[in-house]
Amino acid sequence: MIFFVKCIPLYIILFYGVPLDFDQNFLKTLTVLYAEDDAHARNTLVNILEKLVKKVYVAENGRQGFEYFKKFQDSIDIIVSDINMPHISGLEFLELVREKDDKIPFIFTTAHQENEFLLAALKFGVTHYAKKPVNIKELMLEVQSACLAQYQYAKTLHAQKEAQGYLSVLNQVAIVSKTDLIGEITYVNDTFCDISGYERDELLGQSHSIIAHRDTPKEVYQDMWATLRAKEKWQGKIKNKNKDGEAYFVNANIFPVFDQFDLHVVEYMSIQFLTTSEENEKREYKAHIRQLTLESKKLEGELKAQIENLQKKINSEDYIEILEETASKSSKHNKDLLKQTDYYEEKIKQMHQEKLEIQKKAKEHFFSINDEYKSLQNKLRRKEKKVQELEERVEKQNQEIRNLLLQIEGHDKVVFDLKDVIDHVESQLVSCQKKLKKR
Repeated sequence: MIFFVKCIPLYIILFYGVPLDFDQNFLKTLTVLYAEDDAHARNTLVNILEKLVKKVYVAENGRQGFEYFKKFQDSIDIIVSDINMPHISGLEFLELVREKDDKIPFIFTTAHQENEFLLAALKFGVTHYAKKPVNIKELMLEVQSACLAQYQYAKTLHAQKEAQGYLSVLNQVAIVSKTDLIGEITYVNDTFCDISGYERDELLGQSHSIIAHRDTPKEVYQDMWATLRAKEKWQGKIKNKNKDGEAYFVNANIFPVFDQFDLHVVEYMSIQFLTTSEENEKREYKAHIRQLTLESKKLEGELKAQIENLQKKINSEDYIEILEETASKSSKHNKDLLKQTDYYEEKIKQMHQEKLEIQKKAKEHFFSINDEYKSLQNKLRRKEKKVQELEERVEKQNQEIRNLLLQIEGHDKVVFDLKDVIDHVESQLVSCQKKLKKR
């Protein structure tokens, strides 16, 4: 919202009693939608509103009010409406508005206060009731209060969104972690896991000392905890170790996080930045350039002072020669500084180019490994398919074997039965032979 400075006319303050603590600039940023079917009441309030707020959309009934709302929804800050109106009542108007916007402030003006209307309006989120005849002072206070609350809410949402954006950027470049009051890890970001070599599940619930390096003096941690318990931020350089025992250095910023009342510390947050030789060299270059710039500005100031002193005697040839000599020295010195600056800028560019090449190689290596991984996956799938086919063939052959065994069992039974028949026939033949011999 943009504030326009414009004073309320004195006759309005005297006649209507508008208090001096009104934020006139804030009111002048507001757009009001006002719906009232009574012409006298409508014209009276509109004449006042037009002098106090930025814009007023005036509707003669609820239907017209809702049409205005649909058309100018993005610019309307608050709605003031009568309850009893033709075509669409104020309550129906409120219900329709809430279907499209559940946050916009809505104030009813009414000569009656039936309980059924009040309860229904509360259900749909009415902001305030203004009893007729309307007290302008009270109404404008409610308008200002409701819009300020809405403005603060929108501002808070924007701040939260902005904070989330900052946090997202921070998570990409910093090593972020949180611990409880005894130093057990409750949160780590992806960068923390990448640098430390631990999985997130391996870190959560563990003491933050899991990454502490034995080379870091105990006095450093003692000073850190003493500072944090005093509810102050601690800052310093720490040597840590990753899961494989390799050391890495960080610039750490650790600070307490307070509860919503800013009274008690509920956790600690650590934001660390990895320190490498390349980054240190860049910082040294930048620091050196800043130092050169400061020296150049200091020299420039001294030269200006000399010039001011010499201007008083500018007609003297001696001072003119001194001035020319000083300017020549300054020009030479500035050229030297520019050469040094160009040198360091070129070094930074080279280092940046090297970094890009390393990133490019890493990316190519990643894609190569990824392609190889996909190829192995395809081979594995083919082998699994082949194994499945072989298993199906084996199962089929086993089924055939089972069928053959069943056939063999059937044949064995037939053979056994035939053997019994043969034995019986042979027995009868022997009996017949004996009878023949006796004859």
